Amino acid sequence: MAAKIQPHPIYASYSDTGFDVLRMDASTHTLQTIEYEHHEIHSGSSYFVVRSELLESAGDAEVRIATPDTNKYAHMTIEVDAAIAATVELWAGTTKTHEAGNAITPLNRDFNSTNSSGLTICHTPGGAQAGDANLIQYVGAASVSGKVAEGGGTSSRHEFILKRNTAYYIKATSRADGNAISIILDWYEHTDRS
Repeated sequence: MAAKIQPHPIYASYSDTGFDVLRMDASTHTLQTIEYEHHEIHSGSSYFVVRSELLESAGDAEVRIATPDTNKYAHMTIEVDAAIAATVELWAGTTKTHEAGNAITPLNRDFNSTNSSGLTICHTPGGAQAGDANLIQYVGAASVSGKVAEGGGTSSRHEFILKRNTAYYIKATSRADGNAISIILDWYEHTDRS
């Protein structure tokens, strides 16, 4: 009779001092993992903002984002939904100014967390915008089925890593009357490990 082979466990650390045996799912015999962005939700470092405008006539929906002067970087996806045609523009290094009365408080995706975002965000910022946009995207009209048109990307492959101590300006301009536009910001804040 052949001797029974004893398995050799593989260990992984979950902190500077803690470690545990890696385990497989009992029914599929696979290692179960979550995406890094999902991990940031559990860490209380994932945030969300939506700015929606119902425009009776052609007009703009605007959001200004400012990053702090720290090593904690915002990894952000930007999405713009429009009921009908719109033009979306993004400036990195905007000349628009923060309007404290229009501040938007980011929502932490972990309602149990007391963490708050380091970003400063407002709608309808003040001042004038100089220069050309870094990015321009045209969002088409909704399809016959009523699906809302989208701009930007919601996959982590489409995230921007925002530069520290920099202000960004997003403007979505309706190309027709009676448009509903939403600017959706989804991000986590992460300090790179050396």
